[in-house]
Formats: sequence, structure tokens, C-alpha cells
Amino acid sequence: MIFISKMNHLHLRTVQKKVKRFMAEGLVIMLLMSLCGCGDMTKTIKSGDMTIDIGKEYKEETLANVTWYYTSPDGIALGIRSLKDDVEKSGLEVDSSQDYAEAYIKANAIPGSPKLKHDENYVYFEHSKKVSGTDYSYITFIYDNEDEYWIVSFACYKELYSTYKKDFINSADSVTFTEE
Repeated sequence: MIFISKMNHLHLRTVQKKVKRFMAEGLVIMLLMSLCGCGDMTKTIKSGDMTIDIGKEYKEETLANVTWYYTSPDGIALGIRSLKDDVEKSGLEVDSSQDYAEAYIKANAIPGSPKLKHDENYVYFEHSKKVSGTDYSYITFIYDNEDEYWIVSFACYKELYSTYKKDFINSADSVTFTEE
């Protein structure tokens, strides 16, 4: 009987080890799945005839004089729609997204005379600014869409900019326009 009892105890130990190993492997798999970013990490927002994909961490907020505004723990994303007729009525002579970007830089006294860069779908520029003692980096994209200009701008803490710049550009590349 002692022999059978020892056999059952050894068998029980083996089963316990297997269960522990199985549970540990399951926890590791679950942890890896949560870290690998499985699933879509963006959400699509729509404003008027424009759609853009931004990170899921952004939450909708309101801000005066902007069409849409989202904040995240590390930064902001915003969009401003300007009808070309309104731009013309304001007295600005603007014939392209580049002209509009130059006028926007001047009107907002953006420091450092940022250099305009061109992409197939937009003009953009980067700059940094200190606000209330904190350094921020910005990237702003200007789109020319039929009878309107769109400004899409992202900002984050300056020390995080190199981490987020690719995400900002991916968002800018996701912009589409449809007829309303």
C-alpha cells in the first residue's frame, strides 16, 4: 500500500508540474499577444469630407477655431478646414497648398522659418516651440482639396518627437477626401 501511495504521489507531482508549465506558457503567450500590438492600433475619424487614421490613444476634445481636436497622454492632433473663398475674402493671395503653408507660418509667427517639404499629397513643415516652459515639436501638413485647404497638425513633447514622427506621417498619409 505504501508503494501504491508513493506511485500516486509521484504521478500527482508530475501532473502538477505539467499543469504549472501549461499555465506559465499560457501566461507568456497572453503577455506576448498584448505586447505585439496584435489588432488595429488606429481609429478612423471623419470630419466633413475628410477622413484620417490616428492612434487609438487619442480622445476627442474641443478647441476654439479648429475643426477637430484630439489629445493623447503625449500630444495632440488637430485639423483646420478653410474654404478657399474665405481665404480669398480675407485678402490672402493663395494659389496652392505651398502658398497657404507660407501664409499660415507667417500669420502664426511660427519660429525658426521652417522649411517646407513636399509630398505627393501635401506640403508639410516641422518646428519646435517652448510653451509654458515645456519644449514641444510640431509637424503640420497642408492639403489642397478642391474648394478648401486642410491643415492637419500633430505635436508632442520634444524628447518624444523622434518616436512619434513616423506615426504622424502615417496618419498624414492616411488622409482621404470624399464628396459630401
